[in-house]
Amino acid sequence: MKVYAITDIGRMRPINEDAYYAPQPGERFCAVADGMGGHNAGEVASALAVQVFSEHMRGVDQISGEALRTAVERANDAVYRAALANEGMSGMGTTFSALAEQGETAYLAHVGDSRVYLVRRGAIMQVTTDHTLVEEMVQKGLITPREARVHPKRNIITRALGTEESVQIDIVQMGARPGDAFFLCSDGMTNYVDEREILRTALSEWDWQDKLKHLVSIALENGGADNITALFAVFEEAANR
Repeated sequence: MKVYAITDIGRMRPINEDAYYAPQPGERFCAVADGMGGHNAGEVASALAVQVFSEHMRGVDQISGEALRTAVERANDAVYRAALANEGMSGMGTTFSALAEQGETAYLAHVGDSRVYLVRRGAIMQVTTDHTLVEEMVQKGLITPREARVHPKRNIITRALGTEESVQIDIVQMGARPGDAFFLCSDGMTNYVDEREILRTALSEWDWQDKLKHLVSIALENGGADNITALFAVFEEAANR
């Protein structure tokens, strides 16, 4: 697995409250986090979550769903305790989406609305479910997915890391094939770039870092009112990519 990453402050925000982790040599995990909270606390929450998660994963001998869950639980605990200890950080939290590889298996951990997509054999599929109010409305049939994209309450998150003492974490296990590309991103990307453009870019002949730059440029052109962060995690990429 090779990971390519990018982050951009966007056009409107004074600071970048997103954070990501790209693996060091020998590591097989990565993550994206989108912080929230006033007085720069969102920036603290996302950075702390990524730090604690990666520190735990470095000590894991055998990657598994439970190992990933434990790492995210420890990140949740760290953010929650930091918020309790500092009045200015009260209520801070962060979305969190992570990917880890073990042989031919990919494990995903997900909390919030930073998404993970899988690009495989010319198609794209969202493999995480947003923990948002509008997604719950879609699941209940109250609004359509198209309506959800522009709904005024689309940014209300129903689950986040660090806002409560414990958190429910979605764990997904799936096979990974040569040529698969997982796309992890904050909502600063998905609010401005649709799946068709992500797929079209992923299938282009550009190198992976240029693909990320292109997607960020589209997000900026379409408004860019949020921080933008994205990773491509590519399994046994072709030689020309």
